[in-house]
Amino acid sequence: MPFANYVLLDQKVCQLASAIETNLLAYINPQNLEEEKKKFFEKINKKEEYNPVFTYAPRNPLYSYFTMSPSFSTYKNELKELLKEISTYEENALALIFERKILDLFDRMELIRSVGTQNFSGNSESYYGSIDHGTLKFAKEFLKKQFEPEKEEIHFEDAKKIIQAFLRKRKLSYKVIQRESAGSKFAVNIRTKEILISKDILLSTTSLKRLIAHEIEGHIYRYENGAKQPYLIFARGLSKETIETEEGIAVIIEQEQGINIDSQLKEYSGRILAIETATKKSFYQTFEEMRKYFSDEEAFNLTLRAKRGTWKQDQGGAFTKDAAYLKGYLAVQDFLKKQKLEELYYGRYSINDTPLVFEVDGLVKPNYLPDFLKNPKKEEKK
Repeated sequence: MPFANYVLLDQKVCQLASAIETNLLAYINPQNLEEEKKKFFEKINKKEEYNPVFTYAPRNPLYSYFTMSPSFSTYKNELKELLKEISTYEENALALIFERKILDLFDRMELIRSVGTQNFSGNSESYYGSIDHGTLKFAKEFLKKQFEPEKEEIHFEDAKKIIQAFLRKRKLSYKVIQRESAGSKFAVNIRTKEILISKDILLSTTSLKRLIAHEIEGHIYRYENGAKQPYLIFARGLSKETIETEEGIAVIIEQEQGINIDSQLKEYSGRILAIETATKKSFYQTFEEMRKYFSDEEAFNLTLRAKRGTWKQDQGGAFTKDAAYLKGYLAVQDFLKKQKLEELYYGRYSINDTPLVFEVDGLVKPNYLPDFLKNPKKEEKK
């Protein structure tokens, strides 16, 4: 049995992942969104049906629509060789972790390559999973609830100062920048170390607290802890289910910090229903379903998130990634009935990866944890 050099294997897998895991959203967010959005609402106001005709950014040559890039085949062959190499190793947690990551990369390549084609919706469901009955039931029940809208009065520059002060206190070097809206108010790019806030939006006090808890204490903390581990893959992400767990953790943090998560869960529930509807119906039909529960602006954004990247907007088909948010919340909630949240902070991995993670030698204890984990409330004396 050959000597297993996991440090070298880690470097090879992460180098390939860096080349392969191109930013999917950069290719499925429409370039002509504002133009088509204006046209859509003009038609809606006239009681006319309209399905947008979206145009997308030029493709990364690796993922051309109908032809196979030589690099695409090269990367696939390299991944196959790594799988062969792993098959000769003694079976253990690390071998299984790298094997699962490589299989994940194969699926990722096919998903990205199929953007804008008839195969995209099916590949998306295969990669991100389908919506289970329990999650759909929770979403439909939650959407029946009524909530008071939050008062939004904090401008970008004021929000930026508060976020930067939080980052400085934690000694984190991330930039806070504005971006054109692409379906979500804020996001984080951990590899470029940027926190992205949509242009011209106003934030409420609650949504600003949510941004810090969700993006920094959820996503950034896990990445930074993963970067300290003996293998780079802990920062890169162990499996395709990682995003589901990440989003679940982020909402749990909000909940633990006393942040009202009703509006967040309503949006996540809306994303579930949007995907469920979009899979079978057109953009217009999905929008009409979503406006039963949301304002026209919110209904459009939810529909856009579910339909972007699909073959034709007048047909059924969905980008299913958004199902991960509510599914992740419910899954992490269930995980915490028997285990501790700290167990998910050694890097970026899913709750399903946890048994393998803790079999890896040399793990470094998390440096970054939400404040409520570092300073648990003392139990009141009886």
